[in-house]
Amino acid sequence: MKLKSKSPLLNTIISKVDDLLAKIPSHDHDAVALEDSMNFDQYVDSIKELKLQDETGRELHPFSTYIASRLVYDELSARRDEKNEWKEQ
Repeated sequence: MKLKSKSPLLNTIISKVDDLLAKIPSHDHDAVALEDSMNFDQYVDSIKELKLQDETGRELHPFSTYIASRLVYDELSARRDEKNEWKEQ
């Protein structure tokens, strides 16, 4: 994906979140769907606790718990749709 923005901070946020979401398993070690798993919160926390620094060296936490959980749910939903070959008309 090519972004129109030249912001290094935005590009870093997108890259790091993309890496975190890509590493999320669809199921836990007991074969339970991650949405129903006790492990779900750890993946939400990995995004919520993402730490970056701006150009002045200040620490940033760009995501709330709500946004982090929506990103994880959205990732898992998109994978399920892709697996089922669902396409919006």
